[in-house]
Amino acid sequence: MLKQKIEATYQGNSTPTAPPAAASPSASAARQEEDPRVTHGVLLLKAAGVASVDLIAHRDTWEWLTALAVDHDHFRTPPSVEDVEEGRVQTVLSGRSLIGLLIKLWDTRHAATPLEADWALATTTYNRIAADLTGVDGEGQTIRIVLDDGLPHTDND
Repeated sequence: MLKQKIEATYQGNSTPTAPPAAASPSASAARQEEDPRVTHGVLLLKAAGVASVDLIAHRDTWEWLTALAVDHDHFRTPPSVEDVEEGRVQTVLSGRSLIGLLIKLWDTRHAATPLEADWALATTTYNRIAADLTGVDGEGQTIRIVLDDGLPHTDND
């Protein structure tokens, strides 16, 4: 059932299912709210459809991300990580590696204690990736994820 909801939402065919006759109005309203697992599943499908993304982050953040995701079956350490400036690095992740990273970020932000570093890093990074992938429309644009609020954003960010 969850897979069908995710795929329907991804394809733009999401329609709420009719609630059982015995369900109360408040139960029906709760059921029609977006399930965060559906949103996460759609994000994974979007990541599966991209060849690569450019990622810019501070070296410390990049090291945390790789340590987090390295044991996921689909994450691959990129062949190069280039120093950009002021401690920032830039690398390219495949869609497959992005899926692995998103899954590990999802798991970490749900398992970590709120107001702790792992929770803050996982939540912020997941949300930034989600925001950048949500706008992907298949028009061949370069997907550039910047994990640095100090850098000015361009039209591609």
